[in-house]
Amino acid sequence: MHEKRNFGLVLLLAAAFIWAIAAWLFMRDEAPLLVHQRIVATFLVLGFAGWLVYAFNFEDKLPDHLNDTVGPMYYEADGISFFPMLKAHGRQAVLSVYYQNRFENPAEVIVHLRPPADSFVVRPGMQDLHFAFRCSGGDYGVIYQPVAIPEHLQGEVIEVLLAAASYYPRSHGARLRKHAGMPCGSLYVDWGGAAFKTGVHEVSGEVKLRNPVVFHLAMPTEVMPGVTGAEVWKQQQIQAGPALA
Repeated sequence: MHEKRNFGLVLLLAAAFIWAIAAWLFMRDEAPLLVHQRIVATFLVLGFAGWLVYAFNFEDKLPDHLNDTVGPMYYEADGISFFPMLKAHGRQAVLSVYYQNRFENPAEVIVHLRPPADSFVVRPGMQDLHFAFRCSGGDYGVIYQPVAIPEHLQGEVIEVLLAAASYYPRSHGARLRKHAGMPCGSLYVDWGGAAFKTGVHEVSGEVKLRNPVVFHLAMPTEVMPGVTGAEVWKQQQIQAGPALA
């Protein structure tokens, strides 16, 4: 994100350091503005060094794209920040989960939604929904799932229980974004058992959620109240992380 700027700061620090050494050790007392040169060179060394310390140790390595999309209030699952949204695209309502990986290594993620009965519909008789997906290090993306909204719920706000879990097979690696989202509860996932299956899955309402949060989801209006059978989920990588991930 800031590689060129940081490289420039390293060059400027080296130049300021050489100037300071020359001003303090090699310039004679009769050199023009010697005191001023010593002061300015010293301040430049301290300033560039402090800037580099901040850049390498405290500054985000990647932009907070999720903040730009949904604002600063989003959720977190141990390194994976995310936020569900329900919007209308023409006559089609689409449930979307925006996400970003705050670390450099890939992760497997499950976002679990438990809506009330008689809520939005993916398929008739559905219960809870698992959004299961993989994301590379530093990635920012979204999962789309078209849904149907019953007419009596359009324009209403429903309460959805929300929990999530993430797993980094190669550990988290270096942190690329420092802003962590709000805790949202968790659920047990046997990451080492069955092969991880990506997609939007219907699951039993008997799945035990640990300390889930209550998430308020606004239902759009003037959208299709029934399913067509063509509602297929899609994952889109909006912004890739660094190549090293």
